[in-house]
Amino acid sequence: MVNGKLIEESAATLSVKDLSVLRGYGIFDFFRTDFHRPLFLEDHLQRLQYSSAKVFPDHPLDMEDVKKQILDLLSINKMAFSGIRIVRTGGETKNGYDVGDPNLIITQEDISFPSSEKYANGVKLISHEFQRELVDVKTISYMTSIWLQPQVRKHNAYDIIYHQNGNLSELTRSNFFIVDKNGVLVTPPSNILKGITRKKVLQVAGDIMEVEERHIHLAELAEVQEAFLTGTTKKVLPVVEVDDVVIGNGRPGERTKELMLKFEQLEKDYFKQ
Repeated sequence: MVNGKLIEESAATLSVKDLSVLRGYGIFDFFRTDFHRPLFLEDHLQRLQYSSAKVFPDHPLDMEDVKKQILDLLSINKMAFSGIRIVRTGGETKNGYDVGDPNLIITQEDISFPSSEKYANGVKLISHEFQRELVDVKTISYMTSIWLQPQVRKHNAYDIIYHQNGNLSELTRSNFFIVDKNGVLVTPPSNILKGITRKKVLQVAGDIMEVEERHIHLAELAEVQEAFLTGTTKKVLPVVEVDDVVIGNGRPGERTKELMLKFEQLEKDYFKQ
């Protein structure tokens, strides 16, 4: 869908003067579907509305129309398991700087999860000092994370975790959790995009353990029991190493495994509704 019109992907176009092209100005949201139905749709639309109001205050987004377009696309494409990407660009600009009429692009695409080996054995991260602009908004700017991909491959890592003066914040496309030395589930409270999966994990975790939102310093990782990341296409994925620091015993922890199962059950319950 481009501005409400159904178009073949190969035929879709965007002006070379669009601010997303010239300046990387735009927002997006992304969620999964299964059984031909969207997962946590209202949460994602609420976040999209927040991002849009902040970045395009003079161009309100009709959320009911967006929802209708999504459901129409699902009905037409008939892809049971997929990803839905909603992008709002800065529109064609007259002077290379001012926002034009924003474009709304909704696409449906194939997605996959990490391998079963990664869920069973955990993944390694590398750290990088960086703070995203408009950190509470899901922007289309991924310059730093893409630029650092050669470093990810060099260190045989899964992804990058950002920090500011040693205080951990978020991954390039995920949120971060630890089970600290006292058995408390901890996740950073600020300087992050608060993911929908993060939100759901915090909800289910509160039933089985103490939860705290506070800063986590790189130096603390040597003492933590467990760590994991969360995201739309990762769910709950164990982390067993950051840089050269091994987390816990270098294997996914029991609390992490329990939360993996609880989140899976939450998804099943959501679709049953």
